Amino acid sequence: MKMKIIQVTDEAIVFSNGNKITYDHVQECCEYNFADFNSLEDTLAMETEFDENLVFEVVKGSDDYNKGSGFRFGNPNNMFFVPCYSEQNGCYTTDIKIYYTNTKEVLNLMCEERIY
Repeated sequence: MKMKIIQVTDEAIVFSNGNKITYDHVQECCEYNFADFNSLEDTLAMETEFDENLVFEVVKGSDDYNKGSGFRFGNPNNMFFVPCYSEQNGCYTTDIKIYYTNTKEVLNLMCEERIY
């Protein structure tokens, strides 16, 4: 079954069939780890038809794509990058969990650290 992205928010990517990509992180006092889903607005991802069986891949800062840390999702030969950030003072973890359809953890990765 094919699906398209119908909404992108700070918290989720929502598809036409009700599936969602979300994230979770147990926040500490002085840090904020998040997936920047809004980076997909005004991209080809918003016009793409996806198979429900999405593929997910971790992207590290030293990846060949050199886009920073985050993850790619999509179908083979048609993947889209979502950057993940950790805004903090340098004393906290940078981990984040990515979920598909709200219940299935598909990735556990480290965000790009932004120290303030």
